[in-house]
Amino acid sequence: LAASLCVLATLGIAASANIPLRDSALNLRSTAFVPGAPSVLSRLGSKSFVCKGRACNAPRAAVFRAPLLRSVPTMVAAPERADVLVDDAVSRFVKSRGGNLPIRKILIANNGMAATKSILSMRQWAYMQLGDERAIKFVAMATPEDLNANAEFVRLADSFVEVPGGKNSNNYANVDLIVRTAMEQGVDAVWPGWGHASENPRLPNTLRDNGIKFIGPTGPVMAGLGD
Repeated sequence: LAASLCVLATLGIAASANIPLRDSALNLRSTAFVPGAPSVLSRLGSKSFVCKGRACNAPRAAVFRAPLLRSVPTMVAAPERADVLVDDAVSRFVKSRGGNLPIRKILIANNGMAATKSILSMRQWAYMQLGDERAIKFVAMATPEDLNANAEFVRLADSFVEVPGGKNSNNYANVDLIVRTAMEQGVDAVWPGWGHASENPRLPNTLRDNGIKFIGPTGPVMAGLGD
């Protein structure tokens, strides 16, 4: 009886929040995202996202506590490019070292361990150097396989964009997709991880042409190293 009541309660909560069940009450996510579709609430593991089209954003109230995050489901603003005139911890850090490109938002163009370790490392750096682990925002690229697996890197990111699944030429090795996603999400830089498109000179070259920083070697240097 107690188990039945728990199941009914879970179904009631899911129905009231308009969240379709998938596999179990502990593994909730929305159905496939369609570009231009109305905003929906999606849950990945213990984290909530607000989705519109193929882009899903974590609420601004989310607090980083690895490996899980707690958040309050609210609508978030549309992505914007960072304003170099904003006076914040990132811009002050960059200015103090003679730089002129504050990086406040990064697209993680990889998945799995590479993506997870990059987000955790950069958040730790931001906390130690800037006093705020949320000073830099992360946008993850996530395939349906990543979402079905409740991938840790997606839950750690501030937002994610669903990309096609299957072979990596459909997603993490697809330079055109990475650049288009970076531009749509208004990021300042792209972190490619290792493998996939990280050794393709066309990625840093195309990002440079669109005013986006590639976190890695320049295209000519990469081309000189060969494959």
